[in-house]
Amino acid sequence: MLSFLSPVAYVTYVFRHIVLLLIVSALTACGGGGDSYGGGDRAQLTYTYQVPATLNDGWAVGHLDDHDIDTDLITSMMNGIVGFQYTGIDSISIARNKTLVLNQVFRTQLDEFDSWTSNTRLDVHVLHSTSKSFTSALVGIAIDQGFINETDALFYELFAYASYDHWDSRKANMTLDDALTMRFGIQWDEWSEPYGAPDNSLTILTAYNDDYAKALLDLPVDADPGTNFVYNTAGSVAIAQALENSVGVPMADFAAVHLFAPLQIVDARWGETPTGLPNGGSGLFLSTRDMAKFGQLFIDGGVWNGEQVISADWITRSVQPYTTLTWGDTSGYGYQWWIDRFFVNGQQIDSYSTRGYGGQYIFCVPSLQLVVTFTGSNYGNDGAGQSFEMMQQYILPAML
Repeated sequence: MLSFLSPVAYVTYVFRHIVLLLIVSALTACGGGGDSYGGGDRAQLTYTYQVPATLNDGWAVGHLDDHDIDTDLITSMMNGIVGFQYTGIDSISIARNKTLVLNQVFRTQLDEFDSWTSNTRLDVHVLHSTSKSFTSALVGIAIDQGFINETDALFYELFAYASYDHWDSRKANMTLDDALTMRFGIQWDEWSEPYGAPDNSLTILTAYNDDYAKALLDLPVDADPGTNFVYNTAGSVAIAQALENSVGVPMADFAAVHLFAPLQIVDARWGETPTGLPNGGSGLFLSTRDMAKFGQLFIDGGVWNGEQVISADWITRSVQPYTTLTWGDTSGYGYQWWIDRFFVNGQQIDSYSTRGYGGQYIFCVPSLQLVVTFTGSNYGNDGAGQSFEMMQQYILPAML
């Protein structure tokens, strides 16, 4: 697995709350519209395209052919999914020109993560680290509404803890901007060792602490904040705690009123940390269709169906690279967003994405007015990278 696809804060729960979940083996109806490929021998199935269902959820729906999309390429890709050429793909949605043109659910059984929120809907899926981008968006809304002055706010001043271990003057200078861009300067490493390994920083923090934000803030600083990019899931949980402290209401309530309601999302669920905080690093559950709304919101400069949900300025700032990266398709990191680049027929296509363990993605391609979302169950294997392959070989060429 590529390093940028590494598992994230799901280990928080797995490590602390091992839960035996009775897997649902019978097919259940998939709420949220779209087609479902269920039981039987899927390898013998042939995909047949259908226009997504009309659900009065804010999406205009339409046919691939009406939006200059090569239907044959998309059908070939979908046949690869139903025939298990691509494995562990639980759902996919494609929106182009503000229109949902594909919405397909393949999942036929729940998994262990559904127990976090007692989820029983096959079309609603844990997002793992894609949750981080939603947390960042909520910070933007809080800044828009004056609850937080700006991203230059001193990060430690957003908390009310009486004292901190390993105090260092550099902690006093750490900003919210440093946190959003994962340049804390805090001593941390959750990628060198496997999750669950005794030397993994996330494993250590979640094993011995209930308040993950406080535990992170107590750690030593080993670099100047704002310099080195180090992926830090506990840092995203701390951002969520700082947000809740700043807005003065539970984060889940703030999200429901100021993000999900305007996006006409009626079923958003959060897994929680031991202190009852919504896990802003990996705990959000949504349908793929609703994930695509979030991507469309960013493509459209913070507007959904005529309503300015997040300022256009925040959108621009969120998806610019504050750290330059050269990891295959990855060129940088923004405010809890990955900055991408694809090359198709000799043409560079710039995009940005959210990424979650197991294959939870939102790809935004502004130049093509395109949003593509995936959910998946490729846990602990290399399959999560399949989404990049499908973008490269099928989806982007189908748009050109």
